[in-house]
Amino acid sequence: MLMRTQRAADMVSGALLAGLGLLSLVASLNIAGVTGEHLHPRTLPYLLSLVIFVTGLALLLSGWRYRGEAKIIDWPGREGWKRILISLASIVVYLLLLEPLGFTLSSFLLLVFLTWYLGRYHIIFIILLGLATAVVIYFLFIQFLGLTFPVGPLGW
Repeated sequence: MLMRTQRAADMVSGALLAGLGLLSLVASLNIAGVTGEHLHPRTLPYLLSLVIFVTGLALLLSGWRYRGEAKIIDWPGREGWKRILISLASIVVYLLLLEPLGFTLSSFLLLVFLTWYLGRYHIIFIILLGLATAVVIYFLFIQFLGLTFPVGPLGW
């Protein structure tokens, strides 16, 4: 099967990422500005889209140029697919909670859940990691860059 080699997987993944990045890049150009903002609201989506596009192209070209021995991929089993689906579902829940809970609190909850579910670390480590990430998100994106995100009931 075509997708069972690393080369084919890199080419397909790269093409999908480049397409997604290009689509996001075009969509981010349509984001309207708000008077008085520190940075234009399209700045972060534009930069992230550009990174996704360039990364996808690099992965596609890397797979295209690879001429070594075919590396067979071990696809995830039943437990692996379960972890992938639960991770994707948690991202959907995160997006649904973004507006009512705010960017910082929603990000904290997502990170705590995924770290607990995927990493099985000690609960103290998980909470400290979530708090540190929430603080960095708040100061970097909201205070330093001045980007506008949903603040939620806590005001941050």
